[in-house]
Amino acid sequence: MIDRANMQGVMNVIRQAELANSQAADASLRISNEQQQSRFASDLLAAIQTVNATQMQSAETKANFEANGDVSVTDVLINSQRASVAFEATLQVRNKVLKAYQDVMSMPV
Repeated sequence: MIDRANMQGVMNVIRQAELANSQAADASLRISNEQQQSRFASDLLAAIQTVNATQMQSAETKANFEANGDVSVTDVLINSQRASVAFEATLQVRNKVLKAYQDVMSMPV
């Protein structure tokens, strides 16, 4: 027969295993969230750097056109419009992210 003390020991072992399992799941969830946050931040930084590079290329093309005219007007206009569209898209993404953040922060808990 199984005595009461032995049963309590088994129950304690089961509780400890469940606790360890839930703590491990929480730790893996935190790691996953941290990885996602760093990935989002790196993706956002890469997008901003791309827009900056596009704007710098546009400015360089304009300067070359003004200085010595070896760049065609169409290249200047295309690079200028490309930089403008990239900046406007970045601005719209920023506005959407800011709006989403404000919506989340105004939610009742």
